[in-house]
Amino acid sequence: MVRLSILGLLCLPMMLFGQNSSQVIEKQNDSYAFGQIFTSFYYTLNDHFQPRTAFTFNQGIIGYRHQLAPNLSGIILYDVTRTTHLYEITDSLGHSMSYDYFEGSKYTAFLKMAEIKWNINDLFTFRVGQLLNTQYLTFQDRFWGYRYIDVTYQEKFHMGMPADFGVQFDFKWKDKLVNQFSVVNGEGPFRHQDIKGKFIYANNIQYYPTEKIKLKLYADYGPASDTGDAYSSKSVLSGFAGYKMNRFRVGGEYTYVFNFNYVDGTDYYGLSLYTGVELNDHFQVLGRWDHLNLKTPDATTGTDYYILGGQYEPVQYFTTALTFRYFSQGDIPMIYASFGLKF
Repeated sequence: MVRLSILGLLCLPMMLFGQNSSQVIEKQNDSYAFGQIFTSFYYTLNDHFQPRTAFTFNQGIIGYRHQLAPNLSGIILYDVTRTTHLYEITDSLGHSMSYDYFEGSKYTAFLKMAEIKWNINDLFTFRVGQLLNTQYLTFQDRFWGYRYIDVTYQEKFHMGMPADFGVQFDFKWKDKLVNQFSVVNGEGPFRHQDIKGKFIYANNIQYYPTEKIKLKLYADYGPASDTGDAYSSKSVLSGFAGYKMNRFRVGGEYTYVFNFNYVDGTDYYGLSLYTGVELNDHFQVLGRWDHLNLKTPDATTGTDYYILGGQYEPVQYFTTALTFRYFSQGDIPMIYASFGLKF
């Protein structure tokens, strides 16, 4: 129904990078509380999509950061979102069974981040606790800058966990290079380590050759806990390149997940492109294109996802957006009104 060319999307203006007031909040003290409220309303232009229209709650965050010493700090963050859902129950033969249960709230507060950060010196930093994932959340999420509209494509299509329990070492050289090596449980923020005790080992490199060019390369490896023939070790390779000026930016990333969900021969890969410009202090326009493929030994299925619209910021740290979205899988066009507040 809807087709946007890559060239056309890249020519669309969109958003400001890190200097936009809706993305970065200046705090007066080293110790402070903070929060985020992201909510929206959508209307679907496909009669078969259910529910066709609804109010949704995207994210509610409350957190606190404390500076214990000049080189030692801690941050704790709770996120309110949907963490569980029971889709199907089957018997020993794989036949579906009917069931009746009370699911409870779809919006559960969970520990998103609980990090102890020790700046050893100007070059090295040590982090331990529940850490945000360097695969996409610590960098691409900020570059995209419109989480209240939608998360970046790796998070949206579940290509990796947003956070996990573990340890991380950072090496930073001037303002040119950041290298982050981490070891985490691999179970994500909702579960503890399984009885097999397998970890995920990750390395993230960010390089800034100039003030306007941002480059990032991420790789990880996680051995499979199950030793069955159908399972295999999982690994991820992801690259990002971005260019930003004062009022314009463009970015793109590509990700390949080998043996997705530790299933041998099942690969998940795709790319995301986004670009834009700040029109003035209150108005911006934005666009994004995601393309995903899921490859199994039997077939390869693909899907495209588009976002196109604009943002209005009437008051600092309060943003509103009207966007048109389209999922190619299922032919689902949607209109969204989104609202975000940071404090």
